[in-house]
Amino acid sequence: MRLLFIFLLTPFLYFSQSEKKQKTDLNVYLKTDINYASSAADNRKESQSAVGTLGIKFDVYNNIWASSTFTVHSQNQEIKTEDISETKLFGTNLLLPQNSSSDISNFELQTGVSSIYRLIRDFKSSEKKCPEKKSHIFLKPIGAQMSFRINNTIWQKPNVELPVTIGTLSLDMTFRLLDVEMAESDERIKLIVSTGYTNRRLGGDYGLNENSELRKEFLGTDKLAFDGFKLSTRLEISKFYGQFDLTTFGKKVGIAGFSGDQAIITVGLRADLPLATKTK
Repeated sequence: MRLLFIFLLTPFLYFSQSEKKQKTDLNVYLKTDINYASSAADNRKESQSAVGTLGIKFDVYNNIWASSTFTVHSQNQEIKTEDISETKLFGTNLLLPQNSSSDISNFELQTGVSSIYRLIRDFKSSEKKCPEKKSHIFLKPIGAQMSFRINNTIWQKPNVELPVTIGTLSLDMTFRLLDVEMAESDERIKLIVSTGYTNRRLGGDYGLNENSELRKEFLGTDKLAFDGFKLSTRLEISKFYGQFDLTTFGKKVGIAGFSGDQAIITVGLRADLPLATKTK
């Protein structure tokens, strides 16, 4: 928890230091994102995510960034089946929780550092420009990011219905394999790999003690907390992007569509629209 607190606090500490040097280095954007994601293990509509989000993003020196977005459209308002023995559909929703209802209560908070080396260098330089050591050049592409997401939906089976809240926390180290500017344009092409910790936490009425037996009808277990590992590759070409995620959660519980190694493929279109701001 201490590590998470420090990670969340870093952008604001960095901004307070940067503001003393040059106030205009704060950029604020209206962040829009339309994406489609699917689990490789299940191609049913209820297991696929078609989502539109809207929010605010800011960055300092194009290095420290943070954003807050909420869902404005989702193709699935609930996860429903008429098969009383079905569990894979709900396991896939646990894997891909953004496949939820269109509600402002479905939101995501993100923060990150594009280059940890640049962050440390800027802290050390303070008012003076420190010379850049060639031996440290390979550290420039290494960054870190954190995301926290809350998604709400309803899981339904014949004669059984439970509101479900899924919390997701991810902590990743990133490495920019490619980051170049397109010819005759300010747009960029980026290839980023990342790896780190991810989890899922189930709550809402689903998590109430009196519903422990009902939970087994959806996932085959009454467990509420799951910890895992994630490996991602993301290609950005201007405003378009594609991403491949490989998640690994424990095999002991054995939830179809969720446990073990699972692949998620995402394609999308995003736009960060600059907003005019004035810092006092």
